[in-house]
Amino acid sequence: MKEIQRKLKNSQILEFFHDNFVDTQVRHFVEMIKELENPVKKVIDIGGGVGFFAHALILRAGLDAQVIDTDPVSVAACRARGVPAQVGDALNPPQGGDEDIVSFNLILHHLVAASDAETEALQERAIAVWRRKASAVFVNEYIYDSYIGNASGWLIYRITSSRYLSILGQAVAQLVPSLRANTFGTGVRFRANREWVNIFDNLGYEVVAYRKGAEENVSLARRMLMIKSCRRDSYLLVAK
Repeated sequence: MKEIQRKLKNSQILEFFHDNFVDTQVRHFVEMIKELENPVKKVIDIGGGVGFFAHALILRAGLDAQVIDTDPVSVAACRARGVPAQVGDALNPPQGGDEDIVSFNLILHHLVAASDAETEALQERAIAVWRRKASAVFVNEYIYDSYIGNASGWLIYRITSSRYLSILGQAVAQLVPSLRANTFGTGVRFRANREWVNIFDNLGYEVVAYRKGAEENVSLARRMLMIKSCRRDSYLLVAK
């Protein structure tokens, strides 16, 4: 039986309509693809939203960038911006057979299910779909390092995916804004660097290029969730 993905509400999706991180993502992408043997032409951005990243690749790097997203409103916004886009699921995406690189920009942590094990399986499935079908995979993800093991990502998932803990979390966030989350009630699964690398390795991928992101501020309240550091790292994966 396949895992059932929990999906964000439309009101939650709207909060991701911003281009806050595009400059860093594009810089990492352009730098890292130089490590590949063959030139890159076509890029598919999974969960690409309204197309900020894909549009930047078209304008700045001259690439054929396209978006696949589950949200019809986002797809329409892409097309209005001049970015080719189609509605599709990250777990069963439409494939043209000519994709050079598939991009997962801050999307894998939103693939969540009813249990932590099922959530990891969803994240693995999304990446594994493209094995041997695209030359490389680009991943840009939040990295949460913990004071104790990998506790922070797991703890955040338990809180945001639980109906009752989410209600409590929303109440606390009213008093402590740094604990605000737009995934309460649905869930989000962040991971440490080593966790992602292990997943890539288990799927038969080699990390051929890596960029460590700038450290973000971690408030005292967030440190109570065992968060030692938070940043956005980029990985370029090639099947072994």
